[in-house]
Amino acid sequence: MRRTLALATLATLLATPLSAQRARDSRGALYAPSADVTISLLTAGVGSELWQLFGHSALWIHDNRADRDTVFNWGAFNLNAPHFVLHFVTGLLLYQMAGDSIQDVVLESQRSNRTVTAQELNLSDAQKESILRAIRLNARPENVIYRYDYFIDNCATKPRDILDRALGGQLHIGADSLTGRTYRSHTLRLMQADRLLALGVNLVLGERSDRPITTWQETFLPQRLHDWVATRQVRDESGNLHPLVKSERVLVRTTRPPEPVLPPSFAWLWIVGGMVAGLFAWLGSAARSIRGARVGAAIVFAGWATVSGLLGTILTLLWTATDHRFAYANENILLFNPLWLVLAVTLPITLLRGRAERLTNGVLVTVFALGGLALVLHLSGVLHQANLPIIGLGLLPTAGLVFATRQVRKV
Repeated sequence: MRRTLALATLATLLATPLSAQRARDSRGALYAPSADVTISLLTAGVGSELWQLFGHSALWIHDNRADRDTVFNWGAFNLNAPHFVLHFVTGLLLYQMAGDSIQDVVLESQRSNRTVTAQELNLSDAQKESILRAIRLNARPENVIYRYDYFIDNCATKPRDILDRALGGQLHIGADSLTGRTYRSHTLRLMQADRLLALGVNLVLGERSDRPITTWQETFLPQRLHDWVATRQVRDESGNLHPLVKSERVLVRTTRPPEPVLPPSFAWLWIVGGMVAGLFAWLGSAARSIRGARVGAAIVFAGWATVSGLLGTILTLLWTATDHRFAYANENILLFNPLWLVLAVTLPITLLRGRAERLTNGVLVTVFALGGLALVLHLSGVLHQANLPIIGLGLLPTAGLVFATRQVRKV
């Protein structure tokens, strides 16, 4: 799987390849009388591709009289749209509603080995008409494209909200309790098969992604929406309770293992940070007695500073220059920030030529102090971002670098 910029790729995770570059004229079942229509919530399980990692939701509209159907989903995007890449990177994610046949959905899911479940909904004619009307409204040229958000406005929340409105808000009842989980924990849980990608996303998600979410917010995940709908009892026009799901069947069954239950642990980042710190300390000591070690130390130190500075620049730009709201207020900026780019230049000059020593020392102490501040604020509970392992990754090598440069200056 190709590696891509972590947060930019995260925005595609809830999208689907089904109809991703086309939107058919789907008037058929959508314009049938509501009494002749069956409406089902379709849920596709996770797949192997990047955009399949979170699953997918859609509404299946079947015209019983004419035996025709269309599956409507809100995960389509046009790669050929003007400025698509620029919009994508800056967080202006323009997705659209699209339609496919149920046959194409099934065939594509079989090819990608993804489970597809259909929940036939027990709806009145008026409720079905409300759903059909909402989809027809979405299909208008001025509405078909919408501003996508990977956590709060995606392929699962769109059909969820349409269904909730048709039910007069009954789907939302009982869904306001906190789950003890967060957007970050769910994201990392479903991405953990690709540890490098999960690490990248973990680095760029900010504090907002660590706030506990409710059951309703958790239905941004297609499988959680499926599970919530499956348990709902709703009242009809007479006030009688009945199950929302009339029947459920599996259209495609996967051979994949179940979804991971827990997110991965990144505690090993403390070990990595300690190893890098140890390498820096050794290089600093070796530079005092081994002729070529000083050059090697300058290269390694400058390399670490460059990577840290570039990462800090990305974090800063995501916060200040994009609409990726869940990357805002990222406390990792205390550990990785653009100040490191100054060190990428001055560290080799100081180590090899003995110049700019005051500037190098001042900036190095500053980044170390910022990393220490991140640890203190985290342990004291002032900051709430789930980034303790990342603090280890950033702070320990900085401590090793401070020690190493002091050793070199003793020569």
